[in-house]
Amino acid sequence: MIKEDYLVRMILEIISLIANALLTKKKYRYSEWVEYDCLTRQLLGFPSEDIIGMSTEELIDKYEGDPNKMGKIELAGMTMLKLSDDMEATQLLQKSKLRQDGLKLLHYVQNNSGSFSIQRVQLIGLLESNG
Repeated sequence: MIKEDYLVRMILEIISLIANALLTKKKYRYSEWVEYDCLTRQLLGFPSEDIIGMSTEELIDKYEGDPNKMGKIELAGMTMLKLSDDMEATQLLQKSKLRQDGLKLLHYVQNNSGSFSIQRVQLIGLLESNG
């Protein structure tokens, strides 16, 4: 039980950190990103850059039966959005796909998790209004 509570708190803390960065357009230093990436690797079970080649369905299926499924899916979606935000304009197609997939995962969590997050709602609204 303690381990599960700790995982949930870690997931929520990272999600808040990324959401804040996306909402305020804050850029993090490389050292901060490395620390975030290490935590993401531990929580999701793979490095954040591997998410670039994964589909939303693959990510949702990956956590089937996991007690922290929704938190991990939301973290994966936020990671997609952060990676998209950090990509160069020359990678427009990949940048757009990651953004759409991240938004799709946030909608999935919003509609299926049974929990409400004002931060998630604001981020979804911002992403949809910016097209």
